[in-house]
Amino acid sequence: MELARVARPLREVLRVAFVVIVVAAAAVDLWLVGEVRTLDGTSLRPALLLIVATAGLGICWAMSPRHALPIAVAVATLSLVQTFETSHFGTRIGLFTEMTVIPVLLASVLSRRGVARWPVALLLVVAAESVSLRADDGPIRAIIAMAMLVLLGAAVSAVVYTRLRESERRAGIATARQSERLELARELHDVVGHHVTGIVVLAQANNFTQREGPPSAADRALAEIETAGLETLTSVRRLIGLLRTEPSTSSGARLIDIEQIIAGLRGTHPSTELHVDDRLRTHWVPDDLAPTVLRLVQEAATNVRRHGDPRAAVQFALTDDGHTVRVTVTNTMLHPTVGDGFGLLGMRERVDALHGVVRAGPMGDGRWRLHVELPHRTRVS
Repeated sequence: MELARVARPLREVLRVAFVVIVVAAAAVDLWLVGEVRTLDGTSLRPALLLIVATAGLGICWAMSPRHALPIAVAVATLSLVQTFETSHFGTRIGLFTEMTVIPVLLASVLSRRGVARWPVALLLVVAAESVSLRADDGPIRAIIAMAMLVLLGAAVSAVVYTRLRESERRAGIATARQSERLELARELHDVVGHHVTGIVVLAQANNFTQREGPPSAADRALAEIETAGLETLTSVRRLIGLLRTEPSTSSGARLIDIEQIIAGLRGTHPSTELHVDDRLRTHWVPDDLAPTVLRLVQEAATNVRRHGDPRAAVQFALTDDGHTVRVTVTNTMLHPTVGDGFGLLGMRERVDALHGVVRAGPMGDGRWRLHVELPHRTRVS
């Protein structure tokens, strides 16, 4: 497997475990070579060097997986040379180092991108199967060949499984982002429709206040505004109608909705507190930001319920300085998390669309902090 795709703590453990296994396999092979030399007095110094070199290359890969292709070529070449030089000594010549290193290198090579991986992978397979030629004629040769084939098959299966999981993760991220964009489109309909309707109503009110005589320039301008507003409403409803597959549940978010979410969270985390500044209690956030604030609190509450320590304090804070709405959530984690979940990815998509800022991560003392800043007015790019 590709160590670069594994979380850092696990990656370090895998590296150390692989190095230990390679060293153990090389020690067994060196002992077997020493037995051959003791029995017939033949000098097998080249075999010793080949075993040490193969083990060293395996350790180099564990330290630097990005160099998998040249390391794999070197290991396959050494294996073929060792097979050619020592096949007449029988199965006492060690092969455990290659049985440990080659399958792992095959998985690493297949995990990489580019056309070069295929000839290198083929070379590794040939080298692995040629190891059986070191055995005497008989069933043992077929057993070694099948054993190597099983190890190579396990390596390929690990790569296929990793690729499938990666595809599922990417599909999940794409689905989360698409869902968030659809929700934003529904909110756009609600917010834009509300304000444009108000503009049209004001323009239409001019019809009841017109004085007798020919229409003035202002009257004509208001008539054009009314016509443009009605056309805009029709276009927006038509476009959003293509996206709306289910009723929107994000409009009309108020402080009481957030308080209900916090009350529900106290069922599992009793020490949950909600701090709302006085400005927000008297003047709630703008309509275009209210659904996002509600969704942020919902997602944060879900994450606290899943990963938070129920015995520790949980703090939700909502503030507004007249220019920026800030949402801050702090809680203690039961166990560390790796990466962002689909919910947080969707939140990032939503906040980015509003030109806001999201910062989420551990605080270094076992606590997790989510901080979001949403400007009142979205900048026009």
